[in-house]
Amino acid sequence: MRKVKVRFLPEDRTIWVRVGENLHEALLIAGYAVDSPCAGWGLCGKCKIKLQPPLPTALEITTQELKHLTLDEIQQGYRLACQVILNRDAEVWVPAGWQEQLQKNIHVTGSVVGQAFPLNPAVRKVYLELPLPTLQDRLADWERLERGLLARQHLFRPEMRERGLHLDSDLLGSLPGVMRRGDYRITAVLYEETLIAAEEGNTTALAYGVSFDLGTTTMVGTIHDLNTGRQLASYSRSNPQQVYGADVLSRISFVSRSAGKLLELQSRIVNAVNEIIEQLAVAAGVRSEHIYEATVVGNTVIHHLFLGLDPTYLGQGPYIPVVTGPVRVKARRLGITMCDTGYLYLVPNVAGFIGGDAVGVILSTGLYQSAESRLAVDIGTNGEIILGSAEEIWACSTAAGPAFEGARIKHGMRATAGAIESVIIEDQTGNLVLGVIGEEAPRGISGSGLIDIVAELLRVGVIDYSGRLLAGEDLPPTVAAAIASRVRENEGRREFVIVAADDQRGQAEIVINQEDIRELQLAKGAIAAGIQVLKKERGITAGQIAEIYLAGSFGSSINPASARAIGLIPGLPIERIVAVGNAAGAGAQLVLLSRSARRQAEGIAREVNYVELSGRSDFQEAFLAAMYFPKPNSKG
Repeated sequence: MRKVKVRFLPEDRTIWVRVGENLHEALLIAGYAVDSPCAGWGLCGKCKIKLQPPLPTALEITTQELKHLTLDEIQQGYRLACQVILNRDAEVWVPAGWQEQLQKNIHVTGSVVGQAFPLNPAVRKVYLELPLPTLQDRLADWERLERGLLARQHLFRPEMRERGLHLDSDLLGSLPGVMRRGDYRITAVLYEETLIAAEEGNTTALAYGVSFDLGTTTMVGTIHDLNTGRQLASYSRSNPQQVYGADVLSRISFVSRSAGKLLELQSRIVNAVNEIIEQLAVAAGVRSEHIYEATVVGNTVIHHLFLGLDPTYLGQGPYIPVVTGPVRVKARRLGITMCDTGYLYLVPNVAGFIGGDAVGVILSTGLYQSAESRLAVDIGTNGEIILGSAEEIWACSTAAGPAFEGARIKHGMRATAGAIESVIIEDQTGNLVLGVIGEEAPRGISGSGLIDIVAELLRVGVIDYSGRLLAGEDLPPTVAAAIASRVRENEGRREFVIVAADDQRGQAEIVINQEDIRELQLAKGAIAAGIQVLKKERGITAGQIAEIYLAGSFGSSINPASARAIGLIPGLPIERIVAVGNAAGAGAQLVLLSRSARRQAEGIAREVNYVELSGRSDFQEAFLAAMYFPKPNSKG
């Protein structure tokens, strides 16, 4: 989809938007405090702005602009931002009062490089004091409420005021009692332009939403005050579907066994979502009935399992999903414990193995606004790889396997208390300096610790570039004696002792063996090969990548130097490798809090060029090459 460049002066800020985008929306995306009481519908005339240079003719001037602009202003290039449709590059002079970013712009946690969007959630609460019915005013309850809402002209588009509002028919049974118990002082709850709830009295201060990142391994939820955008609490737990398989292909296989298996997996994840909501509500001190919307990102398989959609055909070529567009569904339809008439919004997927979580990464990092090519890698059991810029975005998914989560590693474990998360080998002494989560005695090694120890053993020469753990007699003479003494044969398997057993302290032995190294090579090889294919599709070299974003809880915990040393990512300078945290979850938060962000996410999902790696000979070739570790000074 073609984009146009919009340059804002005098700050000289530039963004890219899709052709046909509204200039008012572009200003909001850029973070400007647009004065528009009518919400951008051309009624107030306050979003006056100057185009540089002025339009050559007034043919594009709208009727609404003729009501608010003088002929002299039009000739000078003044327009109403909400009336300008961007179909070519533009330069815009922003009024001085707008140059401060809007105080209510939302900056969510989880992305250090990301976007700011205006706070305008899909859910709005409006307090009304309606006139009491009389013999002279016998308007029905719903029409009375609708009349009161439509009197607030700034809330609705002009055509909605003419056509009337949407009503959730489930409210009709409770509406008479609510209105009379509240003495016709009620709060209307709007979801976009549909009335979804009516509450007695003024409850406008009680408006909450939750966002979810439903990962294959870990699920994370946050709760926000929709009036302020403030995050009130966050809670995570493991995905209970793991008992049916560590990766999504295993879960697809489980579902295909019989009709009841899909419901079994769905109920697991729905119950876990409800547990998260319960924990969030308690932590934030709110009632679940005041949670009106939940936004969800996840890979396409988890998305389908959550909705109860059969994912069987995602596991068979050509890997076709049931739906890729945004999905809105009543919360009670899935049994989610929030406002009974509230909604779930699932961020759109891209393809069979690129889901809304990847869209969340692109949105929150601002990759889709970048003038230069940037690479985002969400490393996990299923690795999503995204490469692109404002010009175009390419994405693929690789089955990296569970090694990064500590699975299939002899002494591997998840990144919890007691896990070794970092390893440094001291050059002079050969001692190992271990970083352990929770400052406890080490119990195992996490994915980040595994990458560190392999990178360090590669650096000092204990592992060669084929991944072979060298025997003692084959070690280079530069290897310190303290390191060489840790290499041993144990029941026919070569291994390196990270932590020696200590019976007095109750310390169990922790080692890394040849099989562990091979598991890491398989995982990192898949990611590296996916990156290689995307570089080829984009037509660039590693040196043309401006930055690498490491996303996800695991991606943000690894040492970039170690990831680079083992060839997991291209060999860019360390300062160009940025950990962006749970960028997928940050995207879910943005979509919850800003309809502007939501519209951008929906556009992003349509624009991404998906690359299916299965069956591609160049991927297989790149994978075999990426199994090797890079040699010194390799640029990747």
